[in-house]
Amino acid sequence: MLFAFICSAKLAETSFHCLRSFTFAGASHVLTADIRGFGLKQTRDLRNRFVRTSSRNLLMTFARLISVRSFSSSTERQLWRVIFYGSDSFSLKSLQLLNENRLKRTEIPQVVDSIKVVCPKLKGLVADYALKEDIPLCEWPYAVPANTFDIGVVVSFGHLIPASSIHACKYGMINVHPSLLPRWRGAAPLVHTLLAGDTESGISVITVAPKRFDTGKIVAQKTVAVPQGIHLVEYTSMMAKLGANLLLHCLQDLPVLLSEARDQGSAGVTKASKISPSMGAVRWAQHTAEYIDRLYRAVGNFTTLTTTWHGCRVKLFDMVPPEQLVTAKLEQLVKTKNVKPGHCYYHAKRKILCIKCKEGWVAFSAITVKGHKRMTATDFSCGFLGKVPEHERYFSDENIVREAAVNT
Repeated sequence: MLFAFICSAKLAETSFHCLRSFTFAGASHVLTADIRGFGLKQTRDLRNRFVRTSSRNLLMTFARLISVRSFSSSTERQLWRVIFYGSDSFSLKSLQLLNENRLKRTEIPQVVDSIKVVCPKLKGLVADYALKEDIPLCEWPYAVPANTFDIGVVVSFGHLIPASSIHACKYGMINVHPSLLPRWRGAAPLVHTLLAGDTESGISVITVAPKRFDTGKIVAQKTVAVPQGIHLVEYTSMMAKLGANLLLHCLQDLPVLLSEARDQGSAGVTKASKISPSMGAVRWAQHTAEYIDRLYRAVGNFTTLTTTWHGCRVKLFDMVPPEQLVTAKLEQLVKTKNVKPGHCYYHAKRKILCIKCKEGWVAFSAITVKGHKRMTATDFSCGFLGKVPEHERYFSDENIVREAAVNT
């Protein structure tokens, strides 16, 4: 930066002398041509006054030019010392991109000078990556020393960071959150986005506020359509990549974006509560087939869909995509009149277990009954379904809801 300033100053000085000479020559010509009839003394006074005024204006112009050039050079070359907080696969993507930028391996010009990682435990995806890449790693809790970091980056961390650590960073801390805040504040925004059937979501980069999660000012947001039928694993990967890219773009123009950050406001606030085992309990009389499909795609990696068969706990696996049931003609095949929610029907041709919901049907290819190993739908039909009369072939949720509540 100093070299750039000196070069700018030299250029300004050379240009100034050239233009100053031109000003003197121009002044002589103008004054000689336009003030004939003046005396010699009056002519010299006017000429000197003209030159002094022109020189002063010229000097001020070049001073501003040097200032602008120096500021521009400083802004373009600013590299951030980053302290990174993360814990899972979603945060890993952001850490990887920051590190790639630090090593000058991204299309975006380098903005990261150094990284230090803080993890809840010194193991897991984020910690393992930091160790592999020789990135300094600390275990939570960690008191951030003053004048050591420019910016803190928090991505899916799960702990409130003290105000002292936030303020120890020159520009505070920012958080990458996978929803369009203030919608889905909380621990599981990705899950609740799928569970609610949202067709649109996005990434929010916000300032980190002490004492409260997800309430900081919005620094930047990116909207994206939620792909129909997507499962949580694929959706998490998609949003992690989007979040990492938005984070890196924010670091390119960080001071300006922070100065323009806006409050979230109170309109449209929704809560994304932490996932619990009870969320997997299916209530056949209350849940539609569409909702159960969303439930399976949203919580399938955290908990299993559960129900009850004649007092025994049941887990449902390998849900059949809803579109495949359209041609199953279940309403024609099931001979029981006035079929109630929870009724089970084994589709022999497709080898799937079909269950009536509040509206529509869902189907699964595998199942476990408490005390038994995992079995296919065919095995369940032979070992359980076929041993009771048709009017008793029902799943219920009475016991499983009570049992799930005890486990939370």
